[in-house]
Amino acid sequence: MVLIVHRKRLAARTVSDLFYYMNILSRPATPSEALSEISLLYRAVIVLDPETLPEPKEFVTRLKSYAKTVPVFAVSDNLASFADIDAFDGHFKFSCLSARLAWYIANHCKRNKLPCLGEYKAAGFNATCDLDTIFYFNDRLSLTKTEAMIVRLMIRAYPLPMRPTDVLKYAFKQSRLPEPSSVRTHVSSINKKFRLLAGRKLIVMVPDEGYTLLTPEIIKLKKLNEAL
Repeated sequence: MVLIVHRKRLAARTVSDLFYYMNILSRPATPSEALSEISLLYRAVIVLDPETLPEPKEFVTRLKSYAKTVPVFAVSDNLASFADIDAFDGHFKFSCLSARLAWYIANHCKRNKLPCLGEYKAAGFNATCDLDTIFYFNDRLSLTKTEAMIVRLMIRAYPLPMRPTDVLKYAFKQSRLPEPSSVRTHVSSINKKFRLLAGRKLIVMVPDEGYTLLTPEIIKLKKLNEAL
């Protein structure tokens, strides 16, 4: 998951939508929102036009004080004389805003032995962003785009449950958000398809907490009555 930061939230949302098309979870935010949003759920932070921030170096320092292993990157076409460029783990021009940028960031994570951007694996599932489908061990699971993004969120957040509002916040395209009640419909569809493949649910609702992957660990930890 990647946190996209810009002083104008609409600009951050536009870039977030690009990552959505690349099958990578992302969240657009203003600088103040980013400081309350940052956590170890994220694999990277991208700050757009950092030279427009009042104190760019201080902003990056504060981000890293909350999640020190999460790398922070700058994207701008005006960094030639930017004094605080050394505060960032890397910098790019806007022309790199494509799968190429995701590749660069993923390589940075691998070189520095950090969790890798775009890699979604857990409990036998492989939903890594560059695959053409989601795999459960060696079996292909055919899902819609939205369903696949929900599964990626479940993998990324596991074992932390996600409320319906969280699912909308992280797994849906931010420019086209449905009502929270639609999350249940998508989860039901995912479970119906997965039951045909594996004979059980893929996602379970933990009472008063939210959705998560259904695993033996979760059944025991949350004291559920579900059967795998």
